[in-house]
Amino acid sequence: MIGRRRIALALALVAAWPAAGAQQAASDPVEAGRKIYVSSCQRCHGINLAARGLGFDLRTFPQHDKERFRRSVTNGLRAMPAWGSTLKPEQLDLIWVYIGSVNGWKAGSGSP
Repeated sequence: MIGRRRIALALALVAAWPAAGAQQAASDPVEAGRKIYVSSCQRCHGINLAARGLGFDLRTFPQHDKERFRRSVTNGLRAMPAWGSTLKPEQLDLIWVYIGSVNGWKAGSGSP
């Protein structure tokens, strides 16, 4: 009986984990965007957006050009692979928020 309770508790915790992650992302979009950036973008675009010759230096990305960012990430551009089948639109928005925070953009700017 105790073993079943432990299994049920473990399953409940596993089921709650994605919801907790979504809640954290909603409460801190910059940190959520940073995590996605680190796992998906950093190897080419560098730590804190500072590319060292391999990828585009995102510190120079225009604040007003979110649509270009979405298109480039989704479809790929030159040496950049397409991430449209890997990253969801919500994740792109979080990466955009992270890029804006590193670049010192005002909150809410850069929307098409």
